[in-house]
Amino acid sequence: MINMKYYYKLFSAFTFFLLGLSQVSAQVTTVPAFPRADQNIKIIYDASQGTTGLQDAAAVYVHIGAVLAGPNSSTWANVPFQWGTDNPDALMTKVEGEDTLWEWEVTPNDFFDLEEEQIIYRLGLVFRNADGTREGKTDTNGDFFIDLSQGFQVIFTSPAASSVILGIGETQEIKIVSSEAASLSLSVNGSQVATASSASELEYTFTAASEGTFNVEAKAIQNDEESTSNLTISVVGASPQLPLPSGAIKGINYISDTEVILVLEAPGKRNAFVIGDFNDWEILGDFQMNQTPDGEMFWFKLENLIPGEEYIFQYLVDGVLRIGDPYADKVSDPFHDNEIIQQNRYPDLKPYPDGKTEFQATFLQTAQEPYEWKYLDYNKPDPEELVVYELLVRDFDDRRTFKAVIERLDYLKDLGINALELMPIKEFEGNLSWGYNPSFFFAVDKFYGTKNDLKELIDEAHKRDMVVLLDMVLNHAFGQNPFVRLYNDGDYGAPTEDNPWLNRVAKHPFNVGYDFNHESTYTQAFVDTVNNYWLTEYKFDGYRFDLSKGFTQFNSGNDVGLWSQRDESRIAIWKNIYDNIKERHPDSYVILEHFSDNSEETELANYGMMFWGNLNSDFREIAKGGNRNFDWGYYQTRGWAKNHLISYMESHDEERTMWESLTSGQTSPVNIRELKNAVNRNQLMAAFFFSIPGPKMLWQFEEFGYDLELNNDRLGIKPTRWNYLDDPERLRLYRLYKAMIKLKNEHKAFNKPENATLALNQPVKSIRLSDGDFHVVLFGNFGLNTANNASLTFPRSGKWYNFFTGEEIEVTGNSRTFRLRPNEFLLFTSEPLETPEGDILMEELITNIDVEEPDLSGFKVFPVPAKTELNVSFPKDVNQFNYRIIDVKGTVLSEGTHLAGNDNLQVDIREFKAGLYIFEVFDSRQVLKKRFIKH
Repeated sequence: MINMKYYYKLFSAFTFFLLGLSQVSAQVTTVPAFPRADQNIKIIYDASQGTTGLQDAAAVYVHIGAVLAGPNSSTWANVPFQWGTDNPDALMTKVEGEDTLWEWEVTPNDFFDLEEEQIIYRLGLVFRNADGTREGKTDTNGDFFIDLSQGFQVIFTSPAASSVILGIGETQEIKIVSSEAASLSLSVNGSQVATASSASELEYTFTAASEGTFNVEAKAIQNDEESTSNLTISVVGASPQLPLPSGAIKGINYISDTEVILVLEAPGKRNAFVIGDFNDWEILGDFQMNQTPDGEMFWFKLENLIPGEEYIFQYLVDGVLRIGDPYADKVSDPFHDNEIIQQNRYPDLKPYPDGKTEFQATFLQTAQEPYEWKYLDYNKPDPEELVVYELLVRDFDDRRTFKAVIERLDYLKDLGINALELMPIKEFEGNLSWGYNPSFFFAVDKFYGTKNDLKELIDEAHKRDMVVLLDMVLNHAFGQNPFVRLYNDGDYGAPTEDNPWLNRVAKHPFNVGYDFNHESTYTQAFVDTVNNYWLTEYKFDGYRFDLSKGFTQFNSGNDVGLWSQRDESRIAIWKNIYDNIKERHPDSYVILEHFSDNSEETELANYGMMFWGNLNSDFREIAKGGNRNFDWGYYQTRGWAKNHLISYMESHDEERTMWESLTSGQTSPVNIRELKNAVNRNQLMAAFFFSIPGPKMLWQFEEFGYDLELNNDRLGIKPTRWNYLDDPERLRLYRLYKAMIKLKNEHKAFNKPENATLALNQPVKSIRLSDGDFHVVLFGNFGLNTANNASLTFPRSGKWYNFFTGEEIEVTGNSRTFRLRPNEFLLFTSEPLETPEGDILMEELITNIDVEEPDLSGFKVFPVPAKTELNVSFPKDVNQFNYRIIDVKGTVLSEGTHLAGNDNLQVDIREFKAGLYIFEVFDSRQVLKKRFIKH
């Protein structure tokens, strides 16, 4: 979950044609009602509506642009004001006597710098405070648009919709306006019912006296110009009362290849009609839905369908609400499907029925060919064994498709990943999103591909023994969601108090969209259905629940501390959700993004749920060179009985540790901002992170040090950087991740140790793990100075094996002294293991001494390879030097002093094991190094 406001823009075709201030019912109005580009326009903004970030602002500024691409475009051009500045020309004036009304005047053709023949079709608007930290947008957090009149025309201002349904005896106020004074008339089914001469508006009251369809035409005539507009009024009888057919459930019920039963839950609504491709989108009495006697449901049996044919359809509720089926698995979107079609992202996608309806619609299709699952027998890791890879389909591959992820599954398998966590892929608002703005909870977002593409991705992951987790968003819904639109203010406005599913005002901080009421039986039934659907239909293996702390009706307002306290109601809600999941899917994983009081998390963890454990703050400080104790990433530190804490250094929500190293890392005595040192630092962190027993998660590309700042454009598309794997330094980090994950996958000590000791307070940290006779000890220097003569404790004496080099050491007693350089770590096991593949550790770890390039003429070591003795010659002008021989991990094996005037040195190396070593000579000014091989 992102703890901020979403900057997702819903480009909807709202038109703000109102007659003046006395008739304000929208967030933005204009005087005149038909604004033109060549005239002065007064723009009036109501800060109390839409996003209300400016309702108490002392000053409001306008951010404005001209739309030149066409009457339906939402692309701004010619934006004159810079965001976040207090430009006096952008300052609005408060309307006298009003607390939240602000006005600003502009003549567009004079204001914008236009080229010859350019036409301004619309004005795009956002309102803000002086520094841009607070905004005023539409209810759906989108931009405002004012359409500019391009000529003589007449429109209906009441009703707002192009079609209306009335019951017998009801009335409808009709009002039309023209852009200029003209002869106006209204006709009903061809008969003129009202006229006005030299007028710009005309009103009429229609009375529904009998059932039928009535076509209302508005006409304006001025000289030789004529403009018309049309409205359809359907007068219907009461909804037929019939019980729900046996076995029918909410949504689309496929009865045969030619029949479906459609069921809509809409308690308290009067009537509903089915409109769609099958009836040319007309409101017909034959398609009026039956209502159950309790007033809860509407249902309709749709017959004579063509097998396998796709139909787009909607429900028309109470004559004004056009919604898709909330349980449909495919959505037709009026704003964004054209992009999908143009980019050929979804084969043979049927276009939205422009001109026949508006708002989101949904698909139905009988006789669909089911996906043939191939890999139903696969291994599921225990909770403690999970190594989760969180990825966003949009940014994981430049193609942004499920198919592209499938092609990279072998990469993830080779890395050692055993669980994928997909950020939300349910239908969300827009095409490019993180997915936390859901609109239809049973539909796959078409931008990524088809529902069978998603099933193939899950199937192929199972083939590789990788489970797949879905990031499930059930804290909130966004304005396009049918449950919102059935009971809300306006087209995409906030839920009204009678909404069965959603709160009008969120009960907790950090909410986005509209907050579900999880104590409502309607919401509880919906949540259980959603959870069962994706686990059953798509064979997901579990969920990571977004913002799980928000599943409460306790009103904490904006008090994060109060919200995070133990909440008995929330505990009960989550136990109920968990029980319903486990009843049908007993081996599924249930993971919560909770971050609440530890007593609450402890109870739910011991009940069986898993939790995200955020270590990002600690590791970001460490990445920069600081020292932190991160033992809160271990379940026993929290007092839990079950190892159900999925700790992580990075997630989609958290800043990248490598970015911290390279941009904010300390530069002395070690320059962490230098890539090789940043890699060393992040290797040190990862070695300790994976050695904390329990499940782990990493965010995509963490394994090779993704370093583009998250918050430079938090929700924006991020480049992939797969080319980093061609960089030897980045590759060292990747190999370290791979090696540590392999240890975790193959050794119980990293998941369910018999004993684990974490000593993480001091700069030299250690972790000790044991599983029977198998022991692991990890030591690391998190300080930026060399730890000389560090006495490191082992569980027992005897032989120990360096995992990364294969070196065998002998420990006498229970400790041994080492010299640990900054960022250096040593991982020893009590039995020899296969050493990791490829170069992982730097041979030369001393990076904190800046020296002039020395003259190496005369400095030689020989013979190479050497067997028993190593001979060293020095430049003749050297002064007294210290020398040492170290292995590739920096362990000092021999040291001494070379006196001035003695040009040659002989060192006994008979006790050295075969391998690569480094001979160093150094004084206060410089360090000279030579490598040699012991035969």
